[in-house]
Amino acid sequence: MIVTNCERLYCRLNDLKVCAEQERPFSGDVLIEVPKTNGRYVIVEGDETLISSADAEWVTLYVNEMVNFRLSHQMKDYVKIHAACGSVDGKRFLLVGEKGAGKTTLITRLLFDGIAVHGDERVLVRGAEVIPIPRRFHLKEGTIPLVPELDSICKSLTSYPGYGVRTYYFAPSDAGVDWQIRWGNVDSIFYLLPNHGGETRAEICPRWQMAQNLMLRSSDFDANPEGQMTDLFSLISKSDSFVIHIGELDGAVKAIRERLN
Repeated sequence: MIVTNCERLYCRLNDLKVCAEQERPFSGDVLIEVPKTNGRYVIVEGDETLISSADAEWVTLYVNEMVNFRLSHQMKDYVKIHAACGSVDGKRFLLVGEKGAGKTTLITRLLFDGIAVHGDERVLVRGAEVIPIPRRFHLKEGTIPLVPELDSICKSLTSYPGYGVRTYYFAPSDAGVDWQIRWGNVDSIFYLLPNHGGETRAEICPRWQMAQNLMLRSSDFDANPEGQMTDLFSLISKSDSFVIHIGELDGAVKAIRERLN
């Protein structure tokens, strides 16, 4: 719960709200108070005053990071993969890749192609199942020209600074689509390699290579990670693995649909 006496900040914090039907394997309470006093926002958690600022935009981003950190801590027993998640006719897939590979852009493009999307950033692993960590999609300004349907939607959203570009916090519900975050088996894993400006092509990826790729894109391993590694390898062994050299988006959408049919 986040409490503030400032209507302006309240509206900004509402930009971060996750409006999805969720299935959570964890529970816990977070109480963050952000009163505005003498023109400054003071961030308080429990009995501790953390920081203060007069900048409502900066405070919004700080609180967002706090909430995501607390959420991640409650999920510390699970390996997390840096991956987007969606499904086609009940077949669930992951889009995995380095930062900037195009996961958020592609998963959002798939949304407007009628594909169910569940998350754009990280998934938890449990056996051969995954569940996306609940958070709004972080859309960079450069995504909008690539997914024109976003243009009118983003005009109603507030942008925030992030890594040198403005970023929108977008939810599938902003596009009038039901947003569900649930555990589910994975049928296919697509590892994205940027080929921006070029032709999209897809190829089968050996499971040993996909295991190597996912290890590099995973986090929160225990000091003794045998059980977590078993879950990760179970996920890979029960999924089809592909590499997509991602150039033009239409080709990427077609490649994913063909391999999930």
